[in-house]
Amino acid sequence: METGSGEIERQSDTMGLKDYYYALRLNDGRILRIAQEVDAVWVVFASGLPLCLGLILLISFVCVLASRILTRQLMKPIEDVAGKLNDDFVDSPYPELYPFISKIRKQHEEVLAAAKMRQDFSANVSHELKTPLTAISGYAQLLGSDDTPAEKRKHFADEIDKNANRLLALIEDIIKLSELDSDDNDEQFETVDLYELAAEELDSLSMAASQRNIDITLSGASTSVRCRPDLIRELIDNLVQNSIRYGNDGGHVTVSVLEEYGYKKLIVEDDGIGIPADDLDRVFERFYRVDKSRSKASGGTGLGLAIVKHIVEIHDAKIQIESELGVGTKVTVMM
Repeated sequence: METGSGEIERQSDTMGLKDYYYALRLNDGRILRIAQEVDAVWVVFASGLPLCLGLILLISFVCVLASRILTRQLMKPIEDVAGKLNDDFVDSPYPELYPFISKIRKQHEEVLAAAKMRQDFSANVSHELKTPLTAISGYAQLLGSDDTPAEKRKHFADEIDKNANRLLALIEDIIKLSELDSDDNDEQFETVDLYELAAEELDSLSMAASQRNIDITLSGASTSVRCRPDLIRELIDNLVQNSIRYGNDGGHVTVSVLEEYGYKKLIVEDDGIGIPADDLDRVFERFYRVDKSRSKASGGTGLGLAIVKHIVEIHDAKIQIESELGVGTKVTVMM
């Protein structure tokens, strides 16, 4: 008070309060004193906490409720679109979703196509396996019968052998397709001479060609290509076997290896029976046969060209087929 004024504060630990005192000496000598009790900071915070928590809960509830309502409103058109994927035309509820809906629709169509392909494949496999098995069973019963003439037993045994070989060939092709579907091919690529591969494979097929009096020739030059040698051998074998199988006795098969316009080309050309124009788009389908009776009689499984197409796709290559009925067929693989 020596300066004419003074202040002091006192803390009440029991009440949790502070007392602020202020004194002022007036001109007439009297002293004016003021005192005020003030809550501690944590007391003020504690008293306002329930209100803050209540506001937070209320705001959170409103936000959750609003988000659920808005989400339902946004998702309902999309759910409607999902239920119309099989329709010929699906309109997008939002312009931004056009690319998304187009992609989903494409994937949906691919899934349906794959499912149908598996279903058709299973049905075809069952049929193709049943045919030779039925023949083997029938001829085996005749062969075991005491009433079967001796001169026919040799014929029945040959038929059993022929159908058993057909069954084995079919199973091998099915296994090959399964391996191609599930195999990891990237790590097995290597650089090889395509001409040498073709020469080796044609040498192994010379006996089959000579039985039909078909002349096989190889033309071209050494051409390096990065590929899976085992699959390329399979490809060459299937294409040349087809040319021999559907060629005319005394015909010709020409295999050419060359490099042209940046492509390494393998061409297999024959002067056989040819393929009708209406069948060209389907010859690479599994179990599709242009001439069913001739294919079965010659031992074809209906999977050869399907395997060829799969091998071509693994190598990111292209395949073209040209054919004229009664003139011949030309298959070109470009890598």
